[in-house]
Amino acid sequence: MLDSIGPQKDWERIRHQSVWEKPKSRFRIGFAVLTLLLLVAGIFAGIKAVTFAERILDGPDNHLSFLDFFMGADKKLQGEDQGTVRVLLLGIGGAGHDGGTLTDTIILATIVLGDEPQVSLVSIPRDLVVEIAETKEFRKINSAYALGELNQSRRGAAMAVATAEKLLDLKIPYYGVVDFQGFEKIIDDLGGVNITVDQSFTDSYYPDEREGYLPTVAFEKGEEHMDGRRALQFVRSRHGTNSEGSDFARSRRQQKVLRAVKDKAATLKVATNLGLVSRLMDDLSNHLRTNMQPFELKRLYDLSRDIKSENIRSVALDNSNGLICDHIDELTAAYQLIPCQGLGQYDALRAFVKNQNASQSEQPEGATVEIQNSTKIDFLGQKIKQQLLSPNLTVNTANFRGTAEFSESMIYDNTGGKKPKTLKFLQSTLGISAARSPFPFSSTTDKPDFVIIVATDLNK
Repeated sequence: MLDSIGPQKDWERIRHQSVWEKPKSRFRIGFAVLTLLLLVAGIFAGIKAVTFAERILDGPDNHLSFLDFFMGADKKLQGEDQGTVRVLLLGIGGAGHDGGTLTDTIILATIVLGDEPQVSLVSIPRDLVVEIAETKEFRKINSAYALGELNQSRRGAAMAVATAEKLLDLKIPYYGVVDFQGFEKIIDDLGGVNITVDQSFTDSYYPDEREGYLPTVAFEKGEEHMDGRRALQFVRSRHGTNSEGSDFARSRRQQKVLRAVKDKAATLKVATNLGLVSRLMDDLSNHLRTNMQPFELKRLYDLSRDIKSENIRSVALDNSNGLICDHIDELTAAYQLIPCQGLGQYDALRAFVKNQNASQSEQPEGATVEIQNSTKIDFLGQKIKQQLLSPNLTVNTANFRGTAEFSESMIYDNTGGKKPKTLKFLQSTLGISAARSPFPFSSTTDKPDFVIIVATDLNK
């Protein structure tokens, strides 16, 4: 179907480059919003769209007719009745790149339906060691797709989805696989994007794809209009000065481009711009695969087209929130990431993703929470913190500094009721009561919005 994202035939190449060694730099672009756009926007424009859909659709029978674009229009997507539609977005290097079937980008995109729909994007690090579906082996998650593509079996997407489902304990019915050979052209088709560079930086080790480096790449603080080549350098740079060489800095830059692409596509009204749609289809037909039928693509577009930029939430499973920890394999000395709870322990990761995917009405306001452990049970406060991890909360732990004895855990609201959604979130997550007064003792955190006293009743 797609030469550029076909199976990797050389097992030794996969084994040495993907599983236990840190992969070389490739297109590590977290373009989830772009992927959704390219999956759903404007592919319903006549016979050309039929050919395009046949080329991107995975499955035993992908022969379509023009009527397929209109059949099933009254059907709902899987998960829609439950209020959440999930798509696993996979980015691979593709032809011309070492380890071209390794998933350098793995993002769970969730459309959360309601009065004001929103999109939740959760990035899963490629170096996270998990149990790969079917093999039952612990490997880096970026190898799941590659293993499924061995021997032309074309089961890469299915294996990657099954692995992600096991990791997150969620049903993920849909997927989209994109390689990035057409990325520069797609940005150019949109006429470029406007990006605000937060701080100046240079990169003297930007690869030229010929085992060498380009002349020093430099970005100056301020707004810049970027074409495809320039935008690619901005999101791909791995060795930037001024603290821009970290994975976290690169993720922030990627999110900037995500939003810029989404905003530019909205201003161009992509779905009704047939000339632009035609160019996008030409660029994508060899670089995109999905299991979504035409009516499902259209339904996804209808659900997501009016979502505002401020209702797109992006987070990553990383070491900044205490979920993922660095690890060196004892046998190979290879760099890995594992859950801080321990290899194969996913409870905290799952709670974080669940909180991230909550509807807007259930999302806590930005708040600071201090957890004080009043028991003699070691690390009970840390255990409760893992349950409360949310992008909108700052959660700290401390030992109880008061003198009273608590037989039951209690939430103290120091805001006077000004953050009701946070209080509701804390109560529903922990199943404990709230006091009618502010916290009467001292706290380690400066003016916390909420203090939670942990007693033995939370030691479950």
